[in-house]
Amino acid sequence: MTTGPSIRRHVRRLAALLVVALLVAACGAETESVPLDRPSVTDVRVAILPTGNVLPVHLADTRGIFAGNGLRITRTEGQDASAFLAGLEQGQYDIVMSVPTLVLVGVERGLDVQVISRMQRSSAAEPNAVWVTRDESIDSIAQLEGKTIGVPALTGVLTDSLVYLLQNNGVDRDDVTFVQLPFAAMGDQLKAGRVDAVVASIPYGAELAARGFRIHEDVVVEAVRDASGGTIDTGMTALFASSSTFADEHPDTIKAWRTSLNEAIDYLDTHEAEARTLLQTWLKMPPEVVERVPLPGWTVEITANDLRPYVTISKAVGTIQGDPDVDALVWRGP
Repeated sequence: MTTGPSIRRHVRRLAALLVVALLVAACGAETESVPLDRPSVTDVRVAILPTGNVLPVHLADTRGIFAGNGLRITRTEGQDASAFLAGLEQGQYDIVMSVPTLVLVGVERGLDVQVISRMQRSSAAEPNAVWVTRDESIDSIAQLEGKTIGVPALTGVLTDSLVYLLQNNGVDRDDVTFVQLPFAAMGDQLKAGRVDAVVASIPYGAELAARGFRIHEDVVVEAVRDASGGTIDTGMTALFASSSTFADEHPDTIKAWRTSLNEAIDYLDTHEAEARTLLQTWLKMPPEVVERVPLPGWTVEITANDLRPYVTISKAVGTIQGDPDVDALVWRGP
């Protein structure tokens, strides 16, 4: 026979078990409310040259586009693209801005380099890498013989393209003097007569035009047109590279990188006034100059065929000797 105290003890046990069950259920409900497919965050170390060509990277970084695609960017800005490739090889960076000819040099030297995206396209109608002179009477490449020319780097696609064009016009590299100058200093050096000509990229070419210097054609576009036998009439002065090891191990990161850049380009293409404001604040350009400067033709897609003319240019000027496999050089994804 069950006594009164025993019944009360049994009731208390049932009540305690009911409380525990309710607590477990509540915890389970709270756990289920957290999305299970929340994207993980990947840290990516990126190196760029601060120019108008890579404004989409600046926008994607500062406006949260990278973050929205699961990337947390640590950005390094510098002036030496060749040093970026060295840093990539040494494990300092995951993705670096570069140019086609430097990538080809890196491959020939045994660096693990994979092109993961293009960043810019120029043409005769929309030039990017123009050559500029102080002397109004100079109107041809051949007339640069014996002149001092300011370039952003002593190697790279701008300098190699100009050397290629000089050679095609009977002027050897030793017949001119190259001086390395930051883009921002080119105007003052021209005005002072320390250089006779410079090669300037967007938006600096527009600033030089505003100061009254003579603007000539895009050296990269002209070199590519010649090197491709006229089949390619656009130039490329900015791309992004990683290592094949990183790209193979992190394909989703590369996809997120490309997606972010495309989103940034779409935004910039439809918000021109804001794009110009960003150029002015980021690069500290005079507002009146930025207001007139043509915006770069930004694009992400790249094929092996886009790189072939740069092999011809690089071999002609002596920066590479062999024939790199450009098909293997361009990332195709998993």
